[in-house]
Amino acid sequence: MVGIIKFMPPWGRGFAFRHKLLRMMSYKDLLHATPLFGVITVRDRYDREQSLRAGRTWQRAHLLATARHVAGRPVNEVVELIDHQRSLNQEPQAMAELSELIGEKEWQPTFMFRLGYPVRQVSPSPRRPVNDVLL
Repeated sequence: MVGIIKFMPPWGRGFAFRHKLLRMMSYKDLLHATPLFGVITVRDRYDREQSLRAGRTWQRAHLLATARHVAGRPVNEVVELIDHQRSLNQEPQAMAELSELIGEKEWQPTFMFRLGYPVRQVSPSPRRPVNDVLL
């Protein structure tokens, strides 16, 4: 939504906010309003099999939450910062801070998310028919 707002002319933004077509809430405010954060960890975040298992874990958790009318969303920026610092040969400060947060040095964070009850109903994501995706 932020991308759309950036491209709107000032009169369009004003109209949209006045008529509550768009809500103005910063990402920081959204995070502060989050009732639950989760972290999926693995022993080696660069091991392909462990990364796939972590992804499957998130998919199952997200589907279960959705079935119980709980909204979920990745908040992986900090985890991605680990890779960014590594690619620049910088000190792994993000990894150290996340390890301290979870209280476990042998497990590495690979995925973070937030969960909570939605404040408004949204349409489900579009899905293709099963026959279109089965080989």
